[in-house]
Order: sequence, then structure tokens, then C-alpha cells
Amino acid sequence: MPLPARLFFTLWMAAWVPVVIATQGPQNFWWLCNLAQFIVLWCVWQPQPLLLSSQAGTVVLVGLVWTLDLVAALVLGDSPTGITTYMFNNELPLALRATSTYHVWLPLFMLWLCRREQVGYDRRGPWLQCLIGSVAIVGGWWLGEPERNLNYTHAPFGIEQVWLPAPLYVAALCLATALLVYLPGHWLVRVAVGQQRP
Repeated sequence: MPLPARLFFTLWMAAWVPVVIATQGPQNFWWLCNLAQFIVLWCVWQPQPLLLSSQAGTVVLVGLVWTLDLVAALVLGDSPTGITTYMFNNELPLALRATSTYHVWLPLFMLWLCRREQVGYDRRGPWLQCLIGSVAIVGGWWLGEPERNLNYTHAPFGIEQVWLPAPLYVAALCLATALLVYLPGHWLVRVAVGQQRP
């Protein structure tokens, strides 16, 4: 791993973490993409292809959707899915909104990491992410305040969840996230990277 890449990401985290703590509090680290950044930080200093690959699909797919939604919101004047609506909320600190743009560049950084021969992409990654992601979803539901709606554990896309008992809904959310995020993200990374570890 080139030292400039390690230093770049470490400096980014040193700037980003205090912004999140000061504006949103540590509960916000339960978001899947936020948690992924801590795992990436570990992996740039202690390369572990399986652990890094576990986050690649989530980061790439969510980052792609987030970026497309932001572009659409800029063109149309409103977020089609609602996931980037907060970017236009002037009541939120500018630093928080500015640092959220990591969704645009982090997927490219992840793909670059996974393409490197010394790291590579481990196709077992999404199965490990099923475990890590489920822990993050349950943790966000259990320890996060309902109004934060971490990982959509209380209101999917802003729609209050009233159909299932909360534990059953969270279990279904873990399964749905695996099917709709981890596995499609895995396919995207495989197409983009073109190389795999066994």
C-alpha cells in the first residue's frame, strides 16, 4: 500500500470523525457506510483482503446511488429517493454536509484498493459483510435514537414502519439489505475489478 494513500485516508478520518462527533454524535457511526470507513482505515495499515472486500460492495453501491441521487437533486431541485435531502438542509452544519461527499470519492478509492495485486478482491467478502452489516443494523436499532433512523431501522426512506413487530422488521431488514445491497454491490465490484482472490 503506497504511503501517500495511507496518509491521505488517515488524514481524512482525522478530519471527518470530529465533525461527526461534534454535529451528530457517535451514534452516527452505526450507519453502514460510516462503519465501513473505520474498517477501511484498519485495512490501509493492516491489509486484509477479506475484510476490505466485505465493505467494497456496500461502499460502491451505496456511493453510486447516493451520487446519482445528489446529481438528480441538483438538476431537479429535489432528491428522488430522499437520501440526499439533508444535503440541502441549511439548518445542518456545512461541515457535516461537506464531509458527506465522501460517498462520491470513497467508492473509487475502494475499487483502486481492490484492484491492487497486494490487496485484491476476495469474493467471500459479501458473506462477511452479512455478519458485519447485521451487527451494524441491530446496533443502530438497539442503541440509536428512533429519530435518527440509523440504517432505516425505524422508517425505511422516511416511511414509518408499522407493519411488523420491531424485532421481526429488523431481522427482515438485515435479510433485505443483504439481498439488495451486499450481493448487487458484490457483482458491481467484480465487474469493475476483474480480478479476485479465491
